[in-house]
Order: sequence, then structure tokens, then C-alpha cells
Amino acid sequence: MTVNSASMAASARRYRSDGLGGIFMGEELAVFPDGGTNDSQPLTEAWGLRSGVYTPRQLVQNFASLLDTVVFRLGSDPPGSVSARHRLLENLSANLSTDTREATLRLAEPLDISRREVRDQADTIGKTLLAWAGELKSPSFNPELYLRSPCEGHLLTPSNVDLMFGDRSKPHLMQLFNEYLHQMVLLRDALLPFSNYQDVLIPVGRQARGLRHLEPARSQFLAEILTKQATQKGLVLYARALLAPELDNSPHVGYGFQYKHGSVLPAFLAGGPTPLHLVQYVPCKFGSTEEATSMVFDYSLEDYYSAHRTMVPLGPGSLADLPAAREPVVQHVSIELTRMSLQSRTCQLNFTLRLEGAESVAVDLGQVARGHRYSYGAQETSANGSASRKDSIDSGPRTQVHDALSILGVAGDGLLTAKDGLHIIPANHAAIALAILGKIYPENVVLLPENESIGQVQGAGKAFEPKFVIWGGSRRGGLKGTF
Repeated sequence: MTVNSASMAASARRYRSDGLGGIFMGEELAVFPDGGTNDSQPLTEAWGLRSGVYTPRQLVQNFASLLDTVVFRLGSDPPGSVSARHRLLENLSANLSTDTREATLRLAEPLDISRREVRDQADTIGKTLLAWAGELKSPSFNPELYLRSPCEGHLLTPSNVDLMFGDRSKPHLMQLFNEYLHQMVLLRDALLPFSNYQDVLIPVGRQARGLRHLEPARSQFLAEILTKQATQKGLVLYARALLAPELDNSPHVGYGFQYKHGSVLPAFLAGGPTPLHLVQYVPCKFGSTEEATSMVFDYSLEDYYSAHRTMVPLGPGSLADLPAAREPVVQHVSIELTRMSLQSRTCQLNFTLRLEGAESVAVDLGQVARGHRYSYGAQETSANGSASRKDSIDSGPRTQVHDALSILGVAGDGLLTAKDGLHIIPANHAAIALAILGKIYPENVVLLPENESIGQVQGAGKAFEPKFVIWGGSRRGGLKGTF
């Protein structure tokens, strides 16, 4: 089935992100996280979450009733002592850290780039959840609350061993505190895939207590990053388990998905310093209301390695030979729905540039994401010193300069490559650089900031040819450049 995205744009308000000068995406959704307030049915357990749509902050507030009961039952704090609430939150801090004895996700150096991203993300999210936990209390809690919480191996700090097993405590309070810690850890880990984790809308049902339904997906994800490395596939599947479990049986993984309350897309579309694998939540959907069920955003090229390859078109020998008129001017950028299959619950999206002169360039968004993920950064310094675009480039037989429009204008679904040589493609806009990443076979592509020297690519990427250099359109920053 082919969908006309232009008709969709005309009939619905399109969401526009802030990144890359403003990207037009799908139909904007009005989001109303009810935090379970629309579920009036009695809970089947002593404690749990009501069915509804939650923000992460709302979940933390709902978890607070467990902590509030523990603090209440511990009684008044002795004069001059640190409060029980403060001590228990310090324990939460230690559990959410990645480098303490009590850490629930311990990732110590040396780490590869993928696991370092997960560690830094865990630290950032943990600090946010801890801050919310310090601010938020439950509007009501049950001082007589009692529940059995299976031991999850969440360690107490030494001072809290005395608190929770001493004279002030009662046996069931440790059960409540264990459940509180476990729910907070489950939430921290569930948010790991998302760069804008504070904005994610999380549907919650009653299939398990709180977020415990995520335990199998969490175990699989953590096993991958603790024993091997973080992968794009693993991260997307984990995000899907949180937001769109109805897609669990799909044989397609893709690079993102949409569900009832929004879409999950590559985080580099937000612009700025870009991550390696992270995704972002976007409050929009692609396709008409009747069609927009949960869908996988799939690659147009499932296996890029076996895709058809076309030789890159010839270009001039130096930058001086590039006609200035060929510098593309980007008017706006959009993500367009191109194909949708309701049977397989998949769709494909294009990264589309409207250029001055009514030209339009469309590249598969999945391949752009691959190209960005597999790209290399140029070396920080060069023995040749700094240079500008106007510097001459060796125009020998193994060096070729190409203009961006010639690259982007090559038709077909295959990828561009060359037999050998150094291929330099100047780009004057972040969206141009990203679109080129979606056209080149993603094996040996180097990103070089505009104001840096071509000599800095000599030791970057892989040590064989061909090597493609996208010169400009990005700056240093993040794990994969700043766009």
C-alpha cells in the first residue's frame, strides 16, 4: 500500500521538531497522560498502578506511596539524626548509580562506545529520578500497607541495614522498600533507550505489579550489554517492550516504531550533539487515523551489505572546480511516509529535503540512521594544521571531489560506492550531510567539520579504500558529531 503523505499534510496539523532548523514530521498528537485517574476499578493487589498513560514523573509519584508508608512506620527520627527519608533516598541513589557497591547496573571502564553511552544515560536518568523522588510524595498512602516483594538483590547501604533491621523497623517494611527500589530501577532501565526520557508517554495495564511486566525484556537487554555490547536492535526491542508490546511478535525490528501515543525515531533528528544508538519520543503519528495502528519503521534495505551498489558519479578534481551555483540551499526538511503495510505492520519513512528551485531529495530514513551510526569522526588534530574549504586538495588520480547534488541526485534504491580512492563531498547544511550518509555505502565514511583540515581524515575510518569524506554539515560534539 502506498500512502500520499502530501494529502496527509494538507488534512492534519504536522508536528515540527526543533532540530535541523525544524523538521516536519507526522500528524501532531494532543497528548493527555492521565496517570491512571480514569481507571476506577479496585486494585487486585495491596499496591499497584491503575491502567492508564503515565509520564515518568507520574510513575515516580505513584511509587512514592511505598516509600511514604515505610517512612511513616519507622516513626519519628531521633533528635539530631539524619531523617529516615533522607537515608532511604541515599540508598536509592546508590542503587541507581553505576559505580557503587549497591549499583544495580555496574558498568566500569574500559567500555566500548556503545556501553559507555548506556552508562552515561543510566547516570543521567538516575539523577533525574532521584531528584523527583526527593520532591514528590504520594497524595495518599496506606499506613497499614502490607505486601510480599520477592528479593531482587538490591543491596542496602551499611547504615540502612541498621535502619531497616533495627528496633525502629518491622519485618514487612523491608518488603515495601524492596518493592520501591525495584520499581525505580525498572523505570530507570526502561528509559535507557530514550534521549528525551522525561517526555516519554508510557502505557501501563494491570498485567503485573507496577512495571514488573518489563522484567523479561530488561533481563534480555542487560544480558546483551553486560556480556557483549549495546546494539541498535536490542535498544529498539527494549523500547518497544515498554511502549508497544503488541509488536513483540513482529519479525521486523526496524529502527523505530509508532504506537497509540506517539512515534519513536532516531535521536539524531533532534539536532545538536548526537548519540550512537538512542531514540527519541515524538508526539506524532504517520498515516491516517484509521491506518495508524502500532507500526514498525522498517529499513527499505533490510540487508545493506547485499544491496545493489552503484559507482559514485565522477566529479571535478578540486574544490575550486565546483560551481558555486551547485551549493544546495535547503528550504525545509521533513519525514514523509512512503509505504505502509497493514498486514506486516510495517512502514517506511523518507528523510526529505526541499531545496531552492523546487528540487526535492528523498532518502530512506533508516539508511540515514545506519549511515550516521556507522560513520567515523575525523581526527582531532592534524600535522598539516588547520584548513578551510578554500584550501586546495590533491587532485591526483586517487582523490576525487564530488558535489552534494550529484550524489543526492543518483536515482535508485542501491548505495553508492567506488573501487578505490579518497572521495570528498562538501556539505553546507546538516540535513545535506545526513542525506548523503543515507546514500553512501556505510563502511568507510568520515565526518569532517567544515573549518578543519582534510589532513585530519588520513588516520580516520578504516585503513583501506574507498574512503568517503563528508566535509561540513557537522561539528564536533556528542558521540557521532553535532548536527
